[in-house]
Amino acid sequence: MALIKPEDYLRLEIPEIDSQHDTLIRLINLLHEAMLQGAGKPALDELLSQLLEHTQTHFAFEEELMSQHNYPGYIAHTSEHNRLLQHLVDLVELYKSGELLLSFAIVIELKGWAVVHIEKSDKPLGTFLHNQKTIKV
Repeated sequence: MALIKPEDYLRLEIPEIDSQHDTLIRLINLLHEAMLQGAGKPALDELLSQLLEHTQTHFAFEEELMSQHNYPGYIAHTSEHNRLLQHLVDLVELYKSGELLLSFAIVIELKGWAVVHIEKSDKPLGTFLHNQKTIKV
């Protein structure tokens, strides 16, 4: 059973961003499923690396869009990206060094930040971009 279902997060109706969100959610679900199945450290390391890389790429894409379209919430949104990304980097580094056990609480936390970020930060960005009528939907 998926930890995050499609109805758990909002669609922005911007295909590239929605696709990236789908990938983010899929990676969190894969991490959850791997834990349920008792996957070893190498498999979890790989999933965490993919999650980190995808998050970095996704945030950079959103930040480029915000910059191109002079999004008024750019500073607050990028500040949140920086905070979330640093937290994810710290989790991955602590896990890979053996200082942190990957627990269901951490996966639930990842679910929370993804869903809340999409709802509270990305949805207003999507609305702004739709109102600009300069982005393909």
